Order: sequence, then C-alpha cells, then structure tokens
Amino acid sequence: MGLLKKISPGLLGWLIGLAMPFGMLLLLVEFSADGNALDTIPILYAYDELGIWITMAVLPNLFFFWWWIQKKNTRAAQSILGATIFWAFISLLLKFGT
Repeated sequence: MGLLKKISPGLLGWLIGLAMPFGMLLLLVEFSADGNALDTIPILYAYDELGIWITMAVLPNLFFFWWWIQKKNTRAAQSILGATIFWAFISLLLKFGT
C-alpha cells in the first residue's frame, strides 16, 4: 500500500483508466467468444466490431470516476475522465477511421 501512496493521484487515475478497460476487454472477449481472446480480437477488428467491445470495456471507468469524486480526489477523477475520453477517441477511430 505504500507504493500507491507515492504515486501521484493524476498518474494513478491514468494508470487505472488505461489498464482497467484493456483488462476488461480481454475478459469480455475471453468469456464471450469461443476461442482465445488474443486470437479473437483481430477477428473483431476485421468485422468492425472492436470499437463496440472497447466501449463496453470502458464502462467500469465510470465506477472509478464516481469513487474518486466521492473521495474528494478530483485529480484522479480528472485523469480517469481523460483516459475514458482517450478510449472513446480510439473507439471512434476504429468505427469511422477505417
């Protein structure tokens, strides 16, 4: 727990906001698809469905955003929100950029 105290709230928010959706994406695809998650993600990309899955994986960021707001740690909440906007931009790029 001492390591988490040394990390700035902004950096902690960014790390949670970027790592949590990636892990959730792997879990969602692993338990929803028949094969391995790492093999299924390129197939989802080929069918233009990866952006939808990324959007579902980002939803747990809302929990952390509201949790940091309740803890009155606005710096971490802003970082989570920034990471969520980053994931939304990636999702839009995958949907309309290809």
